Amino acid sequence: MKSLANLLPIIIFLIPGPLLAESVPDLDLNHLLSEKRALVKETMQLTEKESAVFWPLYAEYEKNRTYIFNRYSALLKEYMQERENLSDSKAEEMMSELRAIQTEDLESRRAYFNKVSQKLPYKRVFQYFIFEERIEAGLHAFIAEELPEIK
Repeated sequence: MKSLANLLPIIIFLIPGPLLAESVPDLDLNHLLSEKRALVKETMQLTEKESAVFWPLYAEYEKNRTYIFNRYSALLKEYMQERENLSDSKAEEMMSELRAIQTEDLESRRAYFNKVSQKLPYKRVFQYFIFEERIEAGLHAFIAEELPEIK
């Protein structure tokens, strides 16, 4: 399995522009997602039968993951803009949005797990989710480093 260090280029390019330095070039998200797909393919080593089941579900899942991540990115961008003068009422509103995003994320993962586990062995499903967790962990670690210090 690829190490997290080998996934770092993908993770960095999936970070929303507002969190990075102003000099970040325009990025081709479709290209980056295809790179991630190639890593999934290399890591999972699916049989033809497993691939026929997995890839259509993966495409659906990635579409939803992108939607959720875009919502999260928008929330972080808003926080970055508001952080210096953040009122309690605005913080409460933003916290409500964060909880909604987290809830939708968990529901999406559960639904995907249920769909995939009905069609693939649990071992394969677990392997995929562990791979996804590694990518998510790296992504969240990178975001955390880019956010301004809390004072």
